[in-house]
Amino acid sequence: MQRSLLRRRLEAEDDRHGTRSYIRVLRLLEKFPLKELTAAVEQALAIDVTDAESIRTILEHRADEPVTVFSLDGRPHLARVHVPTTDVASYGVLLGGQAS
Repeated sequence: MQRSLLRRRLEAEDDRHGTRSYIRVLRLLEKFPLKELTAAVEQALAIDVTDAESIRTILEHRADEPVTVFSLDGRPHLARVHVPTTDVASYGVLLGGQAS
């Protein structure tokens, strides 16, 4: 159902290349299961994006493992490590300015 809505929107936005854009979305089935693609299309439509690259990004993001917190338990030597805070003003040199 959502895929047909996507197709209609793509073809309405670009009557010349809309079908080709839809085919790019369908080609994502070469790497992702239909269920995942359908969920990504639903999310894309909900946030008003329709291009294949955005849908691919949604698919890849959903496949990412959540980041876990690194525990210092059993690693007391790491608790003593100090990493100084970066002075972001020093990056002004890259923009053609002077470092503070």
